Amino acid sequence: MKNMVRSLQIVFLIVLFSGCSLTTSIPPVSKYLLDVKIKTLGSTQSCFSDKVLRMGQMESPIILSGRSIYYRVDGGQSYRYTKSRWMEAAPQQLTNLMMISVTKTKLFKDVIPFRSLAKNDLILESSLYHFTQTIHSDGMSTLHVAMKVRLVEQYSRKIIASKLFELSKDNVEGDVEGAIAGYSELSTQLLDDINVWLQKSCTP
Repeated sequence: MKNMVRSLQIVFLIVLFSGCSLTTSIPPVSKYLLDVKIKTLGSTQSCFSDKVLRMGQMESPIILSGRSIYYRVDGGQSYRYTKSRWMEAAPQQLTNLMMISVTKTKLFKDVIPFRSLAKNDLILESSLYHFTQTIHSDGMSTLHVAMKVRLVEQYSRKIIASKLFELSKDNVEGDVEGAIAGYSELSTQLLDDINVWLQKSCTP
């Protein structure tokens, strides 16, 4: 009787620790980053050339603050791509890319991150309202990116300039690969538009 109990215990342990090998293997989660081509402005005089710009923390809805990648359907419901993730949340990616992009314009003396201990003269605030993919009944999708940017004086808190940027792209493949490629294209255009806007906001 004892031998039978011992044998059953051994069988149980074998099943317990090898059970995962009996199931179908789960494919790994794919992780994505935006593939943005950062452009530079032509050489230009700037009234901000002696100013230090601090990059503010980007505000965004909770649904955009994580690493999940969501899509919508025409009915308005939102779903998450179960096997795909951002390597870094979209607002954080855009903040980092915008800092690099603005730095390369050389419009400012320096561009520093939000947590830098250095003193600054100006702050670039940003709010990401939309970073969405809507998949239609024909299997294609539309991407929509909307961000408001404000250039603010550090001490007076005066808003020097503000602008809402909205970009869309139709006929995008209705899958995560199509979304990433489209988001990358729109983000490239967004950063370029912000740099041009900053250049025009500089009024001596």
